[in-house]
Amino acid sequence: MTATSDSPEDEHLPARDCLAVAAATPVAIDLAPDHSLLAMHCQMLLASGCDGIALFGTTGEGPEFTATDRKSGLEAAVRAGIAPGRLIVSATAMSIGETVDLAKHALDANVDSILLMPPCMFRSNITAEGAYRFYATVIDRIARDDLRLCLYHFPDICGVPLTPPIVRRLDEAFPGIVTGVKDSGGDFGFTEALIRSCGHLRIFTGTEIHLPQALAAGAYGTICGLGNVMPRLLRAMFEAPSAFDRRGLVPLITSGDLILSRQSFGASIKAVLAQVTGQPSWARMLPPLDELHYPERGWMLADFERWERSLPPSMRSFHAGEALAARDNVLPLRRAL
Repeated sequence: MTATSDSPEDEHLPARDCLAVAAATPVAIDLAPDHSLLAMHCQMLLASGCDGIALFGTTGEGPEFTATDRKSGLEAAVRAGIAPGRLIVSATAMSIGETVDLAKHALDANVDSILLMPPCMFRSNITAEGAYRFYATVIDRIARDDLRLCLYHFPDICGVPLTPPIVRRLDEAFPGIVTGVKDSGGDFGFTEALIRSCGHLRIFTGTEIHLPQALAAGAYGTICGLGNVMPRLLRAMFEAPSAFDRRGLVPLITSGDLILSRQSFGASIKAVLAQVTGQPSWARMLPPLDELHYPERGWMLADFERWERSLPPSMRSFHAGEALAARDNVLPLRRAL
């Protein structure tokens, strides 16, 4: 587990083997982020062994919030004591101007880096050259030497594959600015090609079951959605003594993921968080996204509880039991399902 510092400003992501969570965002009745719940969630994740938090990405419904909401959410997290050096902030938006504005605000807060994918509205008309020009234009307009940009490969959402040649071209044009790639494409062959051709960059996999081979191949770590509800299991994978032991945990992660992926993954994550925290607003999604409804929601929650109780006590995040609760470094258990 990552050691903490007395001064939040001194905390940063680790040099390797980084477990970062693509945080879900609790939504208040006015459809703005619930700052208090978001800060508490970030604190829980860090206390459970996560190295960092990615705010307002796709799992966090970021592009649906206003720039003002996203800025205030970041500010609230920092005020709550979350070290900015452990935050990766998504600046993905539908306009270049808004993207630049969000990125500059996050840089002013001294976050670790900016996560960015091209806008998704014009999926079929975006070429490789257009993707390059998008990133180059954003970098030029931010115009700051302290920019650390993590490119976001998620073709299922934005329709734009960030191929290794595009990544290399951006890296060569903006050395020291482009610092990483988050690969959420779900194809380990693609991840491996990125590691081989751009191994000096921080390559994150967004596919948790690929972690053992990705880390063995030289990936920096993960930015993942499952970490919202199974942070201790993922921490155990990072702390396993060998790649063989890491692979042994993949079936546990896969079985939990299958439960959460029967319906909308994001809505399932938030339904679990609503149940274990006793905060119904966690279940709220921003339209047009929809929350889970009964009876499917009840079936999923019951199966998720059974799944987690089947884990070794040290790997459970919400139903830890007496053995784990006795440890000093474990957050008090939330309300049981």
